[in-house]
Amino acid sequence: MQPLQYLTTAGGMIWTAACVLLGVLLTWLSYRLINRIPAAWLCDYNETPSAELLSGKRVSFTKSGIVMSIVAAACLFACRLQFNRGFDIYFIVFALIIVVCLMIAVCDLKYTIIPDQFTVALAVLGLSISIYDLIRGFGILHKAWWSPLAGAALGAGAMILIDLIGMLIYKRTGMGFGDVKLFAAVGLITGFPGTILAFIISMITGMLFFIGILLAAKIIGKKASAETEPADKADSAKPESPISAASAETEPADKQEAVKAASADDGAGGLPRQDETGDVQQSSAEEEAPEQQEEQKKGGSYLAFGPYIALALVCYLCFYDLIYRLVESYLNLF
Repeated sequence: MQPLQYLTTAGGMIWTAACVLLGVLLTWLSYRLINRIPAAWLCDYNETPSAELLSGKRVSFTKSGIVMSIVAAACLFACRLQFNRGFDIYFIVFALIIVVCLMIAVCDLKYTIIPDQFTVALAVLGLSISIYDLIRGFGILHKAWWSPLAGAALGAGAMILIDLIGMLIYKRTGMGFGDVKLFAAVGLITGFPGTILAFIISMITGMLFFIGILLAAKIIGKKASAETEPADKADSAKPESPISAASAETEPADKQEAVKAASADDGAGGLPRQDETGDVQQSSAEEEAPEQQEEQKKGGSYLAFGPYIALALVCYLCFYDLIYRLVESYLNLF
């Protein structure tokens, strides 16, 4: 049945209200599950859980849960329009897949980790609906028995290829292994050539979000510089007083006397000691500073890609007909 016709029926109206309630309920349960799962699920291998993970107060439904509930309800509603009367099994399984994708996105955004347990749950759901699709012969997800296997191999291979390119160009990993496993699970659902479409959607959404971050940072930087510029000009326009000029001339001499007094006191003060050559010895904290800064730079440049993979899968399930119509229209141009 066509989506618009389905909305006008009594069953369509009931399911519309049910999707809203399911979106709120399933999101609330997802947040409770994230707060209840073992802390080790949200850590890398051999990593000690933080105090926040051990406290069990990881995500708050009152903060981001309301927005996620609206997103989940909209996704469930769009999925129901695609798979309505006669395809209830598809809708039920896809609804569970959407909830798992929601939890994966939340965990990766906050903790930059995709729990293997969620990936396994997604793979089990994908494999079950793929087998059902092949046995019933609907051909909605897969046209041949090898399609889910090819999709899983293609999805994992694409992530590994991106990782290799990142290592060759930037001398560091481009993708985490959690993304590789996640896209393999996605490939079980989308199959071939659906995995290619899911990959394109994930890249487009990730690129748009990254461009949005850059534009926002640029706008904020311009506003900050515009606010500080008048104050800097006003400070530079003030004439220098004779007292401050005199203190500036005598300051170097005072500093030299302080250094001599400190060295004579055998380092009793807080100033750094000098060796026999006259060079000031650096503290261990100063020596370690460049390494710590480099580690902070590496950690701060990580972009969680799991949410975009999950978003690509949700878009594929919710707009299945529209995506393939657009692809068909594009191919007809040649």
